[in-house]
Amino acid sequence: MSFDECVYALSNHEICILPTETVYGLACSALSVEAILKVYKLKGRPSTNPLIVHVLDHYSAEEISVTNGFSRKLAYAFWPGPLTLILPKKKCVPSEITAGLNSVAVRSPSHPTFRKILNEVKQPLAAPSANPSNKISPTNCKDAVTAFGMNCPPFLDGGQCEIGIESTVIDLTAHSPSILRIGPISKSAIEEVLGTEIQSKTGQKEKKIDTEKPSVSPGLGLKHYAPSTPLYLYTDIEKMLNSNTLIRDDILILPSPNVMIQSHKKNFTLFYLSSVGNPKEITKNFFRILNEADSLKKERIHASLFPCSDHLLLAVNDRLRRAASKCF
Repeated sequence: MSFDECVYALSNHEICILPTETVYGLACSALSVEAILKVYKLKGRPSTNPLIVHVLDHYSAEEISVTNGFSRKLAYAFWPGPLTLILPKKKCVPSEITAGLNSVAVRSPSHPTFRKILNEVKQPLAAPSANPSNKISPTNCKDAVTAFGMNCPPFLDGGQCEIGIESTVIDLTAHSPSILRIGPISKSAIEEVLGTEIQSKTGQKEKKIDTEKPSVSPGLGLKHYAPSTPLYLYTDIEKMLNSNTLIRDDILILPSPNVMIQSHKKNFTLFYLSSVGNPKEITKNFFRILNEADSLKKERIHASLFPCSDHLLLAVNDRLRRAASKCF
């Protein structure tokens, strides 16, 4: 699909796959109910799970939401970039995109192709991850196309996503801001910009979510980002490597080749997230490696949580917990 064809499709209530700096998105006009419903149907996404609306800048956000002092500070500091703001919505925003709530999730992507398209279509675009609901997010065009198979809509290939995980989501609808989904922008960085402490409603032990009720933010389901292959998750790497659940021909996902593997375990299929264990590299490669491991259709994938010292690895841990079939 050419750039001009993509612009034409989005302007005429169609959908297409576009690259962002976080993950590939299944894009449509955020003001077209017809297009929004096509996205929900193709993804098999529950109507209670809202979509993020993508805009060029804070001025564009003002056209669809009720902004405030917090949003202006955060947009100035982090936009364009991987930060989503939950704000009261304006009447022009269809209720289908917000799960019927009076709030809307808004962000300004930094990927040059997406920004160029936003500038051409001159309307906000919804763009949830380009994959069936609750499955692994795609960070390259090949994985997005494979995820939909024969039902894949037209797409633009923008190469490997630079960041590799979804945006941080912060709720600005209450008196005190709170983080709903952890991501590339850290809590401390947000607090520094706002000059105040903020709450974080994410955590290792989360309550069971009522899937019948609308969710304020995407990505909050207890089961999310999941491969078709069962993913066994361990609290640390030593526990994984010494586990009696490991069976020959299983897949091990490891931080880097620096991890010492006993000789008999070298017969396993090994995937490394980074050459040296760098958090940015691990984050960028995480979904790509998980997709690649899943495509081998083995019996099990094994992975472990990272020590909670880096905000990017905290975000990867969040995705691992939601993707896991069993935790040890």
